Amino acid sequence: MDPALAMAENRLEGRSNVFLTATLDSGGRCAAVRIRNISTRGALIDGSQLPAVGTRVRLKRGTLSAVGELAWAGAGQCGVNFDKTIDVASWVQRAGHGGQQRVDGVIAALRSGAVPENIEKSAPAPSLPMISAALDQICERLAKSPLATVELGEELLKLDVLAQSLRQLATGKPY
Repeated sequence: MDPALAMAENRLEGRSNVFLTATLDSGGRCAAVRIRNISTRGALIDGSQLPAVGTRVRLKRGTLSAVGELAWAGAGQCGVNFDKTIDVASWVQRAGHGGQQRVDGVIAALRSGAVPENIEKSAPAPSLPMISAALDQICERLAKSPLATVELGEELLKLDVLAQSLRQLATGKPY
């Protein structure tokens, strides 16, 4: 029997179908991945560089992380069983920051053809956390676009890894 089907039959709870960017760390090797569905005890992951079944991994999304083991893998996908339950809502919620309304206003003005006056003088210097959060939001909006393609998804994963790297530089903590 296909491992994915066997795992689906043994599930005790439903999963949230999502399209979230994340990273999968397997002992020093970190790869950009997509979370396709997630529950309190596990996740279905897409990626091009997935470790072998049985490998201990850490799935990371922003400041969140979950440790577990690869239960199955095949055709560019794998199933991760988490060691501890997670709060699914916190994994799927949008990241945000205080300056997002200003950014949205500036973008709206530029799209309408207007150039905001004194933008350089009135805008605060961007911080690494602000840049990282802005990249997170851009990735989320693009991932939810009906025009999203596999090629765009790969580029979104790269942007997400950059956002996480910026967050790590800003906080000095591993993401």
